[in-house]
Amino acid sequence: MKSKVFWSIWALVPVAVGAWHLGPGQCMMKRDRAGECLQDAASAVASEDWAAAAAAYAAARDALPEGAKAEALRLSIEEAKARIEAGEFVEGARQLEQLIAEQEAAAEPDAAAVEEMRAKLGEVAYLTAWMMRIEGATADEWKPETEKARQQFRLLAETTEDAASAETYSRNLEAAIRLEQMDLSELLALPLPKKCCGNCKNLCDKKRKQRMSQCRNPGEKDAREEIRKDASDTAKKRGNGS
Repeated sequence: MKSKVFWSIWALVPVAVGAWHLGPGQCMMKRDRAGECLQDAASAVASEDWAAAAAAYAAARDALPEGAKAEALRLSIEEAKARIEAGEFVEGARQLEQLIAEQEAAAEPDAAAVEEMRAKLGEVAYLTAWMMRIEGATADEWKPETEKARQQFRLLAETTEDAASAETYSRNLEAAIRLEQMDLSELLALPLPKKCCGNCKNLCDKKRKQRMSQCRNPGEKDAREEIRKDASDTAKKRGNGS
């Protein structure tokens, strides 16, 4: 009798192992893979290899199991930030805009993440405008970037509940306004911002191609319209006492 029970249990072992492998085991394997990619990202950040860091963050996000939305968002933000550090201003900004749009459309948006992304988007717009002016862009080409930076920082300054953060956003807003009003000769006399690295080149060409793409795809909303809508909604909520 004991022998029959033993063999019955033994026969179920492959079934149990298979079920674990297809269920919880898969989830654990994916998280292990994501963890390995995160280690690669940390090493790349330590050596300031930002392109490799961006790729590692993307790989970690793609390795996550379904349902890990919060972790995926965080990794996507880190990927965008690494791309910006690598000098991919246009690409990083586009990724942040997409993430913000997704969060704004979500049933329960991550307000802290949205604030962080808007702050980074304002920063990269400011740096993009600076570099475009140096590259010889026309005012019609670089001013949309300073406008974007101003709108991001104004929205953040008006909506954040942290006094220190509000002060920082206000200073950034003032810097964006100064950049817009500054004469080109004054700008050329200033040292480049540290984040405007050697890879931050040909931004004028990239922005022109981006505008052409948006003209061919009119369904893509301009980020400035989204910001104005957010500011309007915020004002309405405050007016209603919410």
